[in-house]
Amino acid sequence: MKKINEARRLMKIIMHACLVISLISVISIQLVAASAVRGQSGLDKRISINMRNVAFTDLLKEIERKTGVSFVYTNKEIVDAKVTIHDEAKTARIILTPLLQKNNLRLIEDGTMVVLKKAELQIRAPKPGAAVGYVKDKVSNQTLPYATVLLKETNQKYVTDANGYFVINNIKPGKATLLVNYIGYVTTSFTVDITDGETAKMELKLESQSNDMKGISVTGIRRGEAIALSNMRNADNIKYVLSQEQIERFPDATVGEAMQRVPGIAMDYSYGLPRNIIIRGLDQSMGSITLNGNRLPSTQTNSRDIDLNGILSSTVEAIEVNKTLTPDMDADGTSGSVNIISKTPKSGTQQMQVKGSFGNNFLLGKQNFDGSFDFSRRDTKWGYLVGVNYSNTYRGEDRVQKDYDTYEIAGVEKMKLSNLELEGSDLHRENLGLQAELSFFPTEKIQIYARTSYNKFYELQTRGTKSYNIGEYTDENTASDISIGASGSPRDYHRDLLSFSVGTKAIVNDWRLNLDLTYASGLYDQPIYYDGYFTYGGLNAGIDISDPRAPQFAFTNGDVNNAANYTTSSYVNRHQIAHDKDGQGSFNVQRTFNLSQKNKLMFKFGGRYRYKEDDHTRDYFQYTLKTGKVSMDNFLSDYSRKDYFNGKYDLSGAIANGYLMEDYYQKNLSLFESDETYIRQNTDPDSYSGKETMGAGYVMGKLTLDKLDIITGLRYERTGFDYRGNIVSFDNQGKYVSTNKVNTKSAFEGFFPSLNLKYAIDQRTNVRAAVTRSLSRPGYYDLVPWQEVEPRRKRMKKGNPDLDQATSTNVDFLFEHYLKSLGLLSGGIFYKNIENYIYESIYTQQGGQFDQYQVTQTVNGANAHVYGYEIAWQQQLTFLPGFLNGLGIYGNFTQIQSKFKVPGIVSERTVRLPSMRPKVGNASLSYEKYGFSGRISLNFYETFISELAEEQANDLMEKGRVQLDFSASQRINKKFTIFMGISNINNAQTILDYGDGRPNDHKYFSTWANAGFKYNPF
Repeated sequence: MKKINEARRLMKIIMHACLVISLISVISIQLVAASAVRGQSGLDKRISINMRNVAFTDLLKEIERKTGVSFVYTNKEIVDAKVTIHDEAKTARIILTPLLQKNNLRLIEDGTMVVLKKAELQIRAPKPGAAVGYVKDKVSNQTLPYATVLLKETNQKYVTDANGYFVINNIKPGKATLLVNYIGYVTTSFTVDITDGETAKMELKLESQSNDMKGISVTGIRRGEAIALSNMRNADNIKYVLSQEQIERFPDATVGEAMQRVPGIAMDYSYGLPRNIIIRGLDQSMGSITLNGNRLPSTQTNSRDIDLNGILSSTVEAIEVNKTLTPDMDADGTSGSVNIISKTPKSGTQQMQVKGSFGNNFLLGKQNFDGSFDFSRRDTKWGYLVGVNYSNTYRGEDRVQKDYDTYEIAGVEKMKLSNLELEGSDLHRENLGLQAELSFFPTEKIQIYARTSYNKFYELQTRGTKSYNIGEYTDENTASDISIGASGSPRDYHRDLLSFSVGTKAIVNDWRLNLDLTYASGLYDQPIYYDGYFTYGGLNAGIDISDPRAPQFAFTNGDVNNAANYTTSSYVNRHQIAHDKDGQGSFNVQRTFNLSQKNKLMFKFGGRYRYKEDDHTRDYFQYTLKTGKVSMDNFLSDYSRKDYFNGKYDLSGAIANGYLMEDYYQKNLSLFESDETYIRQNTDPDSYSGKETMGAGYVMGKLTLDKLDIITGLRYERTGFDYRGNIVSFDNQGKYVSTNKVNTKSAFEGFFPSLNLKYAIDQRTNVRAAVTRSLSRPGYYDLVPWQEVEPRRKRMKKGNPDLDQATSTNVDFLFEHYLKSLGLLSGGIFYKNIENYIYESIYTQQGGQFDQYQVTQTVNGANAHVYGYEIAWQQQLTFLPGFLNGLGIYGNFTQIQSKFKVPGIVSERTVRLPSMRPKVGNASLSYEKYGFSGRISLNFYETFISELAEEQANDLMEKGRVQLDFSASQRINKKFTIFMGISNINNAQTILDYGDGRPNDHKYFSTWANAGFKYNPF
């Protein structure tokens, strides 16, 4: 009851309080309303005025009458113009305000008195404007990348980007003149009206230069050359550029084939096709391959290399070969940096190309096929591109390899042939290239993009092998105890390369921003390797070495073509896979400051972070029959090459089928047992996994002093790694003992300054100089803490986690002159001092657990020195009369020397670097007119050291090589073109000899050709 009374008392208190609050609220509202009514006096009083074409003073008098205010003014405040007012229920202040603003008057109020005064003029400085747009070809409407745009009022130069786009900020309002210069086009001036604080959008269209020679035009077959030359001329560093159109002039289906045309570049060949790039004498491990500026992961085992056969040339827009570095580029480019630029949609255009070709490989007599489809479109806000490229080709190789040993003949020891191996390879290759891009342009100064590319390279090899091993010599030309080994070993390779990027490019006020996030993966996978190796021994033969490159055996006993005579007790198969995965992000920020009419400073900074996972698994299996042997006649293949090695041999008959061996093993597992020693020795040392991180940051500046550009800055890079490998041990009888897992963590780092100078003697002539620092990272496998220890042979092989990166100081000078007829004359010299050069060493361990063991290990060596010169000349001979003015010359030559000290058996010796071609060059004669483009091209290099041995006599030397190619195309109309190409017309071969002249390895490829069409409907 007490609680109820307390509740009622509380309710009464609340009700009384609510009543009081309500009364206060009502009184307050009334007071506010009364105050508002009282405030509606003077100029805030609502009135209605309807007056037409009256004097300003009459309007003031009417307002005085209706509001009660009094205006005070002089003749200065009188408005001469007549006024017309038609406003109802508005305050006098609202009615007067627009008239006062228009006539620069202001009010001073004192009670009911209102004084009119002339306001002080506020002179606002006009805001600078901007001009944005594209430089285009007037006929084709295609954009012109890397054009030079000069703002004449300030004499400042700007260069369009890869899409022909330019942005010029801070232009004074009024008329501005833009002078546009492009190689192969008429220099043209354009006038634009710059409005206060506004951005003018423009399309600057150029006409190709008229040489008064019918049939020759910059558009079409020569546009790509103009783009490449303009890119090179305006670059901040020394580089060479190949455009898509230039690549298509040669019969080059892959990026590797296209690269061999570049000055200073040689290629490492695989089955007659260029695979790995050699820049200025240094192999691919000392440089880098990037896609749109992002380092690509490896598609090889153990190394950082990329098989350039795996990227079709039809998938790329251009290829840049950077021979000097700037701070905004990755520092791993001692040899150079190759940047592959993917295709991208062009502004204001819709493009489509369908391409197809058919061909033949004359060594194998098999047909090839290539096809591609590309479509792109770009409008104001969106741009997109899709591309599908496919290649189905056959390649072949006839290989004859020879080895030697010391034999006693009539009491005298002599170096004689010990083994001859014939290996025929039929290669079926499939390449698939997919690419796509989607870009969004919310404004003319912002791009947001997503792009992806996928390159799949599949190769199936069918091989037939016969090897002749010599036991003894009875005299100079007769041998006994000869054993023949024969096998058919099918194997395949998958080399997949995937890249996906998202990012943005933006211009905010005077700042240029670039942000990119990329995921990339490289895959090497070999799931098929079936090797049935059969032998037939106890043979005698006469040996004819009158042709030392193709020794002949005349057997005096047995039947070497009867498969039943060949037997085996074991079978080998294997699976090898390597996966290299990268995630990386980069950003760049740039701003240009105008110091004076001819001088400006560009300041740029940024960084990159990359996380990498790399693993490699090598599974080698040998299975031995528990009892007995099997003969080849149950596993015979139909492999046959009767006209082998240009008719010198008949490689057919007794050759096994590896697929049948695999099938027999799988169906009869109980008959076999595993050879654990073989398996562990060939599997565990080569299997590893690891992680790497790379962090980099840089600052750089570009100071333009009239004709001189000074580009300098500093880059810092740190690479950390964590690798896990295996230590594999064997006993004194060579039997497997154990595998122990080990791991190591370490890092290397450094600062990399650079200085690039460019002096423009005139618009078409530059002198360049550069001093840069760069690095070369060890291969993945070199850093793994693996060991393979064989006490029986007192021999061991091992990795080297203590390896340091090799660093180099690089000096370059270059003169370049760009010809009016779309050409180039250039010449330069270069020098590289490489510290901690990385190479494979074989040495004898002194002291410790493995004293006097022969150790094979990759190590840091003494300094290596590389120096040389390169010259280039390309020109259309348009000054010639009549028919001859369609001729053109393309040529380049590089001569390189190097010095490097390595340990020898007796003493240290100084040698050239392995893989370095002392002389490399290209020569091409072309004819281009009336839509026809044809050229005969020659690529060559001089003899070089392929592999170093402990003594010079056993060094492997690859002999110089010259390859002749022909290509041609004819434009039928604006939409349709036909083309053809023939590669290796002269049947260039790859030949290796020992240092003392003994023949070692000889590879024969023959010729291949194709013919096809291109269709461009837009």
